[in-house]
Amino acid sequence: MPSLSHLGEIITLPNSFSSSAERQEVMERYKQLRLYGLQANPEAFSSTYEDESQFSDEVWLSRIQNPAGRNYAAVSCIHDPSEVTPATDLARGDDESCGICDSPQKEWLGIVTLLGPGIFPRFDEASTPDITQPYEVFVHNGRYHIPFTAPNSAELRGAHLVYLVVGMFVSPTARRRRYGQRLMEAVIAAATQEGEAVGAETVSITLQVETLNSRAQRLYERLGFKVVNTSLEIENHGGTKSYVTCLELVIRISKCR
Repeated sequence: MPSLSHLGEIITLPNSFSSSAERQEVMERYKQLRLYGLQANPEAFSSTYEDESQFSDEVWLSRIQNPAGRNYAAVSCIHDPSEVTPATDLARGDDESCGICDSPQKEWLGIVTLLGPGIFPRFDEASTPDITQPYEVFVHNGRYHIPFTAPNSAELRGAHLVYLVVGMFVSPTARRRRYGQRLMEAVIAAATQEGEAVGAETVSITLQVETLNSRAQRLYERLGFKVVNTSLEIENHGGTKSYVTCLELVIRISKCR
């Protein structure tokens, strides 16, 4: 088995860019891999290629630059995997080039998005009857409710934070090489670190899996996710409906300190 240093890197995509060309390149790579995933494994998604292939550039950019979201990519090299650029060089700060576009040898092999945090209401709060499970912060009445604004940091201290994982995909040619696991580990680490930084009490990371996507569900369960709903009906952008399994990973931040 090759060492992890020869398996590419997990990078955080920037949400601001030093040039319009760089922004366009990142958007195109993200878009191409997402659409490829919808074609290669339609059973793994509640959305469809037919719907998302009609999205404008503005919609794709809103996903990448959403202030309430973080996007991660598994990046490898087409030729010599030992030439993979370190993640710190690929995704630098807001004022510097992200480095993703610098070399044609870099290949995107997987993507995932972490949305949130939202706040799970306490039992004594008025909205509690409408939201009884953490995943319902983002999924209720059969539809996704995606945030596009970040919450006030003062509201997060002592709170039960909820995150939603969406858009997980690893190219078929890169599977069984731990890219999916490493993408999810990056997501879990980011949510945990943010929970610790803001003084949250608990973090719940939630996700939904299409009922036919048993391989993905096994991966999530190996990482500690537990099934909390086996038959949630979801309506996608085009109005079609499907049933998904909801999973949740609960992290007690007080025990991490």
